[in-house]
Amino acid sequence: MQSLQQSVGVGGVNRKADVVLAQTLLNRFAKTHSSRLAVDGVAGGATASAIKRFQRDKVGMTKPDGRIDPGGRTLSALLGGKHLRIAWGGRTSSVFNNKVIKIAAAMDMSPDYLMACMAFETGETFSPRITNAAGSGAIGLIQFMPATAKALGTSVQALKGMSAVQQLKYVEKYFSPYQGRLQNLEDVYLAVLYPAAVGMNPSQALFRRGTLTYTQNSGFDKNKDGIITPAEISLKVRAAYEKGLTTGYMG
Repeated sequence: MQSLQQSVGVGGVNRKADVVLAQTLLNRFAKTHSSRLAVDGVAGGATASAIKRFQRDKVGMTKPDGRIDPGGRTLSALLGGKHLRIAWGGRTSSVFNNKVIKIAAAMDMSPDYLMACMAFETGETFSPRITNAAGSGAIGLIQFMPATAKALGTSVQALKGMSAVQQLKYVEKYFSPYQGRLQNLEDVYLAVLYPAAVGMNPSQALFRRGTLTYTQNSGFDKNKDGIITPAEISLKVRAAYEKGLTTGYMG
């Protein structure tokens, strides 16, 4: 996913990894949350329309063809004339960023989404040693719980002694069961917070008033309608995603 290998869009080769990259880049220019593409590696009508819209609005093409080619004008405009940069990459090392890009490619997900979740979980520090303020025992880049660490073949003590790059090995191992299922920011965050909800429609009811799970998570019900959705749960992570794509944070 470090570069576009073959063409994407109308009449393109549409290799899955290339489509995931194209969708990730196009989403950076979406005007609203609802207009963002599912990062699913499928070059369908929505992706073709998004390419044409970008070509018309940002590239200045009077007859957009709906296709992104390696080395072409559309890809250059999507990248800003530079190599692939990722959300929050300006606050982490190039070694860390390259590893995140490889993990995201293996998982068929956007590296921007993974970076946003790690930024949120670590208070924007990306520290492998940061601990949960509430005293749950969780630690590190995605706040590994002790039981989770054990299931991954390590421990919170061992994770605490790792560098951020070393700990990414266990981030990848944690996400591996969800390969191909992490199509939006909500999916990536819920894989960490509440894995049973991965794949849900972001506006679907996850918890309802009157249940224990609603009571435990009532702070997420921002509009107080008695329903908590994946979109509500991920509001703060979405803020981290948007912030990570701004000047001074991308890299």
